[in-house]
Amino acid sequence: MVKLVKRGDSYKAEKLKGSIVSAGASCDVADKIVSSVKTREGMPTLELRRQVSDQLKKLDPKAAKAYDTYRSK
Repeated sequence: MVKLVKRGDSYKAEKLKGSIVSAGASCDVADKIVSSVKTREGMPTLELRRQVSDQLKKLDPKAAKAYDTYRSK
């Protein structure tokens, strides 16, 4: 289990997938992104969000915009 820096939360693939789908991406796109993100102990959540955003911009630009807007609040 990987702990992230922001709140000491553990990385949960299901939670990340839910966030991506909530932004409007398909389950297939979310699965591709979740399986390709690289996490490490103590990684800042901002770095994880950047990885997701970068991949979403390539796979589903509309969902990327929604994800970035939601995450910046």
